[in-house]
Amino acid sequence: MILVEAGELSLEAFEAKVLFAAQLDRRGYRAVIDDRTMPENVSRNLKYEASRFLTDVTNLEQTEVLLIGAHRLTEEILQHLRSLRLNASTRFSGVGFFARHQDLILARSKIAFAIGRDPKVINLLDSQYSPLVPEALSPQLALSDEQRPPRVGPTRLCVFLDTGMLQSSDTFSALEMLALDPALHLSVLVSGPTPEAPVTTVHSHYTIDRLEHVSAISVLRQCDVAVVAGEGPIDERQAVFLVDLMAWGKPTIDCTTDENILAVGAPALRGPESLAALPTYLKGTALLNLKAISSFMRQNNWLKRCSLGLVEQSLGLAPPSDADRSRRAPRTVMMPTNGVGLGHAQRLGLIAASMETRANTLFAAFPSCVTLLQNRGFDCIPLVQKSSAHSESFANDLVNYRRLDRALQRGDRFVFDGGYIFDSIFRLIQEKDIGAAWIRRGLWQPGQANLRTLARGKIFRKIIVPQEAFEELNGGVFWDRSVENVGPVVQTIAAQNGKIRQKLEEKIGRPFQKLIVSMLGGGSAADRSAQLQTLCNHFERRSDCLHLIIVWPGSKVEPGLYGWRNSRVMQTQNALAFALEADLVISAAGYNSFHEVLYHRLPAIFMPQMAPFMDDQERRARAASDRQLAETVLAHELFRLEREVQTFLDEGKAAVVREKLSEVELAKPGTEQAAQLIDQMVQE
Repeated sequence: MILVEAGELSLEAFEAKVLFAAQLDRRGYRAVIDDRTMPENVSRNLKYEASRFLTDVTNLEQTEVLLIGAHRLTEEILQHLRSLRLNASTRFSGVGFFARHQDLILARSKIAFAIGRDPKVINLLDSQYSPLVPEALSPQLALSDEQRPPRVGPTRLCVFLDTGMLQSSDTFSALEMLALDPALHLSVLVSGPTPEAPVTTVHSHYTIDRLEHVSAISVLRQCDVAVVAGEGPIDERQAVFLVDLMAWGKPTIDCTTDENILAVGAPALRGPESLAALPTYLKGTALLNLKAISSFMRQNNWLKRCSLGLVEQSLGLAPPSDADRSRRAPRTVMMPTNGVGLGHAQRLGLIAASMETRANTLFAAFPSCVTLLQNRGFDCIPLVQKSSAHSESFANDLVNYRRLDRALQRGDRFVFDGGYIFDSIFRLIQEKDIGAAWIRRGLWQPGQANLRTLARGKIFRKIIVPQEAFEELNGGVFWDRSVENVGPVVQTIAAQNGKIRQKLEEKIGRPFQKLIVSMLGGGSAADRSAQLQTLCNHFERRSDCLHLIIVWPGSKVEPGLYGWRNSRVMQTQNALAFALEADLVISAAGYNSFHEVLYHRLPAIFMPQMAPFMDDQERRARAASDRQLAETVLAHELFRLEREVQTFLDEGKAAVVREKLSEVELAKPGTEQAAQLIDQMVQE
């Protein structure tokens, strides 16, 4: 284990420690950072990066302490080093950029006084004659990756800009030209002070993001060619990224006005200062010779002098061997986002059960979904639910990021079912470089298809869209060739021929002629207490009826619903079994419940929920009622609700709807097709 410290206690030093710890982690070391050194003003994105390494070291036995930025020692960090109380066997080393040998001697003596022993401190300038950023806290060391077979597909081009360039319309015109080239896949990273123009945004074919919003490993694994443009010096974070990119043999093109990369002797190509000339330059030079350029870069002396291996030799560090790194067989991790009705978990569970590779499949799910998935035979990694008790809105996702990080490795597959792509998912797919699929509903409400959501969707290898039962509902948002439309994913079960009704009669101690099942959902999606109380009041006047209010186990239930004689609350995961024996179903129009009603030919009144984050349930419900396959009643239509219930039960409307349902031809279910698409991705 290596405890990483820095020459000062500051936000800049903390970020440098995180970047260096991540590099040590890729090398195979177990690197940790003292959680007491994290400043209060750490950004959200840096917290995700640091979460792998933050540790309470007060009761932890340190075998190795490595101090970076030793040339910038402060009294504050020296006091911190005294507090570590290192034992006799702990080795202490330091690295820094010392312009004079006397400065190195002074730093060594200060550290020795703080820790009570002589440390080993090396001057990085002995090998790195000209680092990209002199005086930086980060050592800017090169860690090469093993050579891999060439990728199939467009060349992934990453353009590094300074914020000043975003003020120019010429910049956006040039980027648009690059993005439209089918041979390229463009992403843009911006460094420097926050500009007036927005940075985190998406254009028609590419994304623009801030450099501090992405991790080094995601850039390394999602970039084939790097272009650096703009004025001014290279900043420290960018320097760490560029040294690693060059060490991995990724062609790097210096388009800066001052030749900031080439001037230090780094193995970059000189490109045009004007981005408008970049497409022609790439096609005529770089893209034609990627393999030769990569080979040249790996042999460059400047990179060799920046090698992490040289520092390891000088400090006597022994890198872990490949045999020490345990690797398991690849697997598929499936994650349903947390829905009130658990519809995402149910849909994803149906697909997983149909996969040929289900034996190597497990779930990561929120607490409300775990029991459902375990009952279907799947192992589950529990995730943390969002709560108002958390000090930060993303606190639970940060924990989930760590849990998913431990569950995933390169070569795995990831399948997500949900509407919002969490930061944890977005980061891990890129950092692990894993093949991922998105099970995404297509029935958007107006305005829901925001550009940010569409941009994040590009990280998925496949976007599988379960279709709706009726064709006019399928004109949704489409991305590119990665989109696969499949038939409705719907659960189908056989009826129990009256057995449930018989058990219900025994349980309530009286017979009934008509069974009504309400499945209206609730929670954060919609408050349905008024509608349920209206129904309970109506059925209280009808002794021939039993009204079952179906809720998921663990759901919040209005206390007033328990006081009715003819209405009973039933907590169950198998709502469909009860609905199959009902004379009338009163249901929300969510994807799962809507299609279960249609495909099992059940007479129903749909009461759509229309929260802003949900799909367009009213449009879905009206598609059925316009065909006389159901009735649609809105949440405020309480008097109409009572009239429709009476019409269905007493005036023969239920029989008419059943007959209409028996005649309609519905689309073939797409559960197996979705499972096959995921299986194909696993085999690839």
